[in-house]
Amino acid sequence: MATRVRSRSTQQELPFGVRAGRGKRKLAREMKPMILVGAILLLGLLIYVWQHVQVVRFGYQVERLRAARATLIQEGKALRVELGRLRSLKRVEEIARGKLGMVNPVPGQIVFMEEPP
Repeated sequence: MATRVRSRSTQQELPFGVRAGRGKRKLAREMKPMILVGAILLLGLLIYVWQHVQVVRFGYQVERLRAARATLIQEGKALRVELGRLRSLKRVEEIARGKLGMVNPVPGQIVFMEEPP
């Protein structure tokens, strides 16, 4: 269905829904709100994706830190066990007898002293 529209210089037939005399400026002015809405939606989408990437990145970082913490806890337990083994009286006595050549004192070698007043 075509309509007859009178233009300034000539008469022309235009398809239904197309208006005569639309300039590029008017079209650009009408598209500005759509472009603005599109830009706002795109910005919102980019912010959402950025936040999601940050959450995933921090999740991986938390897991790495948890694994490191578990490793350090295990090392601390192992070090406490080794410290207990190194401080044991049995080990100290073995080193004193073996490496240093110490022996149990005989009864005459022990001298008791009185405390000064």
